Amino acid sequence: MDARRGMSLVELVVALLLLEIAGLAALTAALTADRLGRRAAVGSATDRERWERYRAAEVLPSCRGAAVPDSTVLRFAATEERDSLTALVRCGS
Repeated sequence: MDARRGMSLVELVVALLLLEIAGLAALTAALTADRLGRRAAVGSATDRERWERYRAAEVLPSCRGAAVPDSTVLRFAATEERDSLTALVRCGS
């Protein structure tokens, strides 16, 4: 009977250890998902701001009414989530 009790204690410790490992893995996954979600939201805001600046440059009267087709360089500075970007805005018809 003593041998059975000792084996039950070992099984209980192993089960507790496995439960702690599973909990740690779940917590790590949740924290990683939260961090990635926040970075994606900030990156999305940066993309939206860049698109609005590009669109504003594209619809400027001097760009839309250009007699000769031309390109204008539009540079975006690097942010924490995005690299620097250079875009060409095509003007004229």
